[in-house]
Amino acid sequence: MEPTQGPEEEIIQLEGSFKANGILVHDEKQAKWLNERGYGTGDETVMLSVPEALFLMETRRLKVSAREGRELTFEQLLRKATKLDRSVWHRYLILRDLRSRGYVTREGYGLGTDFNVYEKGTFPTEAKFLVVGLSEGSPIKFNDLINILKRAQSNRKMLVLAVIDRRSEVVYYSISRLI
Repeated sequence: MEPTQGPEEEIIQLEGSFKANGILVHDEKQAKWLNERGYGTGDETVMLSVPEALFLMETRRLKVSAREGRELTFEQLLRKATKLDRSVWHRYLILRDLRSRGYVTREGYGLGTDFNVYEKGTFPTEAKFLVVGLSEGSPIKFNDLINILKRAQSNRKMLVLAVIDRRSEVVYYSISRLI
């Protein structure tokens, strides 16, 4: 007897519009698809962060239109977003790396973190990791790092530093305990 496979995942083409604070997806079916996979915020309409939108564009699932109605390329969206937030590229690299490893990422909700990360297969339960992105060679104040670690520990999360090296590769360091 041959093993049977489950139903194939429905391939859905997403469409969003560029806004100053992210990419807005209006269609309810698309919003549901995004919510089930841990993308964006909202229920009937979903606001994607720019790193999430870039990832979905790279995987050919999302088309983004500008205010004028013309479709933006990956590079055009990145250029527009970088004018508003210089950390977009680094956050995208981290999100892409984590998503490609099977983790669900959500924007960090304050606490000085870039992402809340859920263990594989556990979304939408509570996030286990808080990720802070850093560029190799960029300083971070020790007191800032200690404060982020204290908040992570008080929320029972593991703090992970995602360091982007000069080749745009991401290296992870966990900080698990403050004595």
